[in-house]
Amino acid sequence: MQLVKTLIHENSEKFGHFSYYETVIEVIEQNVLSQPDICIESCKSLIEGISKTILKALNPAQTDAVLNRKVFKDLFREALAALAQRNPTMEAEFVRRSVGVVQVIGEIRDKRGDISHGKIAPKELASYAQFSKLIMHMTEGIAFYMLDQFFQIDLSFTEVVKYEDNDKFNEFLDRQNPMPGLSYSKALFDQDNVSYCEQLLDYQTEAEELLEDTIFEGVPEL
Repeated sequence: MQLVKTLIHENSEKFGHFSYYETVIEVIEQNVLSQPDICIESCKSLIEGISKTILKALNPAQTDAVLNRKVFKDLFREALAALAQRNPTMEAEFVRRSVGVVQVIGEIRDKRGDISHGKIAPKELASYAQFSKLIMHMTEGIAFYMLDQFFQIDLSFTEVVKYEDNDKFNEFLDRQNPMPGLSYSKALFDQDNVSYCEQLLDYQTEAEELLEDTIFEGVPEL
């Protein structure tokens, strides 16, 4: 699964926590021929873990408890939908068709997995080594595409906004919405933080556009 490992290494400076999945990848590669069902179970764990991490990164308000209650198929579907919402290059057809593939991997793991679901010995049903190689390669493609799409997203929208870091914007709001004896900006920040952040983003965008117009004033367009 060199594609995924290389991609993780290339983005380690900004997303170093994804190196956690290298251990899972090692288990997949080490068991693909000798223990096919351990390999397949680890493939399921890799996609599930990446899905949870992406969902948590794109919506920090989601708690671990909520994510851990979701079933595998739903986690994957929601992660793809979240990626598509933030990245316009996401292939809609891939999103629609990949859910079925991942669901099959999850079902195979539930029936034959050796780790999470203890089996009565002797084990009646085991996977064929070449089949586990197929699952490994499919998992590599899915994981690579998900991570590649995720690493392209600007996550600045998830940063915590602090009231005291935006003096000029706060003054602007207070001038536009005078409240004798009270600060409109502080009241908005405390009581409707979503609206405060949305208006802050609009304010910053307008300021950036004004600065850009000033810098390039008089410069002919190519």
